[in-house]
Amino acid sequence: MENKVFWLLTISLIVGLSNALLPPGECDVQPKARENCGYPGITEIECSARQCCFNSDAPDSPWCFKPVPVE
Repeated sequence: MENKVFWLLTISLIVGLSNALLPPGECDVQPKARENCGYPGITEIECSARQCCFNSDAPDSPWCFKPVPVE
């Protein structure tokens, strides 16, 4: 059980750090304006490894999408 908790915390840390590498605001993209960066069933970890944004709140739009540069 302790091993599972360790890996869960490790994965959470990796995802958190990978999302922190993107400047603030780059993932604030309206669902209809999202440009797909993944494939059906992609996980948040896989999406972050592609340096893309992940948000599963909008079911009819890409969950893994390209960030938008903030001016």
